[in-house]
Amino acid sequence: MANAIKLPDMGTNVEECTLQSWRVKVGDPVKRGQVLAEIETDKATAELESTAEGILLQQIAQPGQKVSTGEILAYVGQPGEVIEGTPAPPPKPSVRTPLPAPAKAAVAVTPPTKVSARVSPVVRNLAEKMGVDLARVQGTGQGGTITREDVLRAGAQEKPQPPKAAQPETPEFLLSLYRQMVLIRQFEERVKFLFLEGIMPGTIHQYQGQEAVAVGVCSALEARDVITSTHRPHGHALARGLTAESLLHELFGKTTGCCRGKGGSMHVGDLEKGMAPAIAIVAGAIPMATGFALAFKMKKEPRVAVCFMGDGAVNEGAFHEGVNLGAVFSLPVVYVIENNLYSASTPIFDMVRVKKLSDRAAAYGIPGVTIDGNDVLAVHETARQAIERARRGEGPTLIECMTYRITGHSRRDPCNYQPEEERKQALEKEPIRRFASLLESKGIADQAKLDSIRQEVDAEIERAVKSAMAAPDPLPQDALEDLFV
Repeated sequence: MANAIKLPDMGTNVEECTLQSWRVKVGDPVKRGQVLAEIETDKATAELESTAEGILLQQIAQPGQKVSTGEILAYVGQPGEVIEGTPAPPPKPSVRTPLPAPAKAAVAVTPPTKVSARVSPVVRNLAEKMGVDLARVQGTGQGGTITREDVLRAGAQEKPQPPKAAQPETPEFLLSLYRQMVLIRQFEERVKFLFLEGIMPGTIHQYQGQEAVAVGVCSALEARDVITSTHRPHGHALARGLTAESLLHELFGKTTGCCRGKGGSMHVGDLEKGMAPAIAIVAGAIPMATGFALAFKMKKEPRVAVCFMGDGAVNEGAFHEGVNLGAVFSLPVVYVIENNLYSASTPIFDMVRVKKLSDRAAAYGIPGVTIDGNDVLAVHETARQAIERARRGEGPTLIECMTYRITGHSRRDPCNYQPEEERKQALEKEPIRRFASLLESKGIADQAKLDSIRQEVDAEIERAVKSAMAAPDPLPQDALEDLFV
C-alpha cells in the first residue's frame, strides 16, 4: 500500500500550518529525505521531507490550504499502487518481553552473603562492572549503606589508570574512528525519519556534520574520565560508548533506556559509561564539569572531566564563572567549544568581537587553541594533549573546534539563515567524506570496505529500532521511582 506523507509535529503550540507550495508534481520520482513542499507556520517557513521513496502518487493538500499536525498531505509509492482512502495511524508494535537487563542479571548471580552492609541493586551492578569487591568497601550512607560514591571511590583507588600514550595510527584505530562517525551520522538520520514519520515522540536536536569532534575527543579519554554534554547530545553519547539500543529505548521513553525513559533526547547519558546525563540549558553543564574536576582533585583521583559546549555558551555567565574557577584551582578539566558558526539562527561572529573564541582563554590564564573540528585526527591529538596536561595537574585547556552542522538547530528548523554557498562548501568539507578519502589514499580501506562498515552500522541501528519499539511502555507507577525525597 502507498505510504502516507503526514505533517510532522512542527513545534510547541504549533497545531496548524499552511501548505505554501509543492516542490514536486504528481508522477515525479521521489527519494527519501527529498523536499516535497514548503510549509508556513506563524514563526517560519519550513520544508516537508519525504519519509518514503517511490513516485508521488497523489497530493491531498493544495497550496494555501490549512493543515494540522498528523494530517495526510500526499501519498508516495510505486506506480500502480492503490491508495485506500486515509489509512489509520501505524499500529502500535506488539509488546514483547525484552531480554533481562544486565543490572538484574548481575544481581541474580551475586551472592548477597558476601556483604553485610545494605547495597541497592544499582550500586551492586556498578561494583560488578568496575570489578570492586564490595566486602572491602566501607559504607558511608545512613546506617552504613554502601553508596554509588563509595564504589566509585574504591574503584579509583584499586585500579588507578596510567597516563594514556599517543594512540598509534594503526589501520584498526583509524577504521574504528570512521565507524564511530558513521554510527553517529546514520543514527541521526534514522532518528530524523522516525520523528518525521510521527513514530518517535518529543523533539530532537541533531549532530550531523559535527561527528569528528565527539569521536576525536572521546577516543582520547580513559574509561573513568567523565564528559558533560548539551541539548545536542546523541553524538557525544555514542562516541562515549553508549549503545544505539540504549539511546533509542530512551528516545522512545522506555524504562529500558539509558535514563529509564525519563530523560529523552536532550538528557541522555550514563555515568557508568563516563557520561553525565546531558543538560539542555545553554552553558548549564560547564559548572557541573568544573565540579566533577574539583571532586577528582580533592579525592586525588587521576581522572579528567571534558565539557562539550556550543559556541553560544561562551556568552553565558556560567561559562565565565565555570572556566575561571577551573583555571584558578588548576582543575583537571578540558573545555571543548563546538563552533558550528550559529547560535540557533544567529551567526556567532555577530555576537562577539574576537576572531577566535579560544582567545577568551587568555582572560583566565589558560591555554586556548582553535583547530579544524572536521579533522578527526587533529581533534584526537589536540584533545589527547589537553587531557594529559589536565591529568598531570597543569589545569584546563580551552579547545575551539571549527565545524558546521549540516542540519537545522532542531528538526523544525529549515536553515533559511544559512547561505546556500556556505552550505554547499560545508557538505564538501564534512568530516566523514573527508576521512573516507584519507583512508582510501592510505590504502587502509577501499569503497567496498567503507560500504561494508555502513551496512553493518545500518543493521545495528535497525536492530536497535525494533528492540526499542517492541519494549513495553512505562507504567504509571514508574513515575514514582528514581525520586529523591
